[in-house]
Amino acid sequence: MNSYRVPQLAKKYTDYDMIRQHTEIPSFPDSRARLLQVFVGRTDEKVHDELYALATSLVQLAMDTHDRIDTISGERREQEMRSRQLNVLAGDYLSSRFYQLLAHAGRIEMIGKLSGAVSEVNARKMTLYERMKKLLVSAEEYLRETVQLKMQLFLSFSDMIGSKEQSLWNSLLSEISCCEMIAEELRRMNDDQNFYHSYAFWHIYEHGNDDEQKWLRQPEMDARTWSRMVLKHRIGEVLLDKLRDCTRRIQQLLQDEENPLGLHEFDAILEPYLTYLQPSHAAVRED
Repeated sequence: MNSYRVPQLAKKYTDYDMIRQHTEIPSFPDSRARLLQVFVGRTDEKVHDELYALATSLVQLAMDTHDRIDTISGERREQEMRSRQLNVLAGDYLSSRFYQLLAHAGRIEMIGKLSGAVSEVNARKMTLYERMKKLLVSAEEYLRETVQLKMQLFLSFSDMIGSKEQSLWNSLLSEISCCEMIAEELRRMNDDQNFYHSYAFWHIYEHGNDDEQKWLRQPEMDARTWSRMVLKHRIGEVLLDKLRDCTRRIQQLLQDEENPLGLHEFDAILEPYLTYLQPSHAAVRED
């Protein structure tokens, strides 16, 4: 297996001044890309392990960038309009790079598989978004469905992975996708500009009182009110408990594995999530 350098390779496609000036590229799917490279590196397709990890990551970034396009009608300031237009263009650009990379390498069949996965993700998103608009989603359903959305592109490679490792691949992909999702939600819980329809939103709506539910149904909410509810419902502790459970399950899966899968790579995968679990980690403080 090649040494892991996928995020550095991706910068060739993401580090453009215009994009960074007017919008923001979503978080790189680093953990899933590492995992994919580990497993593909143990197959007959190992020569393409880096290519597959890079191409799939670019597709994921493209979809995540498109997800940032707001659907609110009405007038917008020039900066907001430009940011919206750049989200559209940046997502389209990243998607086109995935096609180019795989076509250039002659991996046409993977273009078809990943394109099919994109369609499946979009269909699943629409079902989830419809339920979210009607406020019919529980916090656990939201987390479960968003983890499935994170997994879908990477599941395109399941047929490539040997039958003896299929179960481990699926379990690790699920747990690692969950870790990535929880880390995102830990950041979102303190972002009063980006809390709407987050895990914290659904947890508070599910467990909150009538006044809190009324606040959450409003199109806008002041930062102080949001922070107060996050503190009251101990959202950080809830999410950290879930993250702790995920990392323990990953460690147990690796301990049970008779033929270790490049354990140094899993140390790198787990490191940022274990850091969140340190008592002094400032990013999850709720004070």
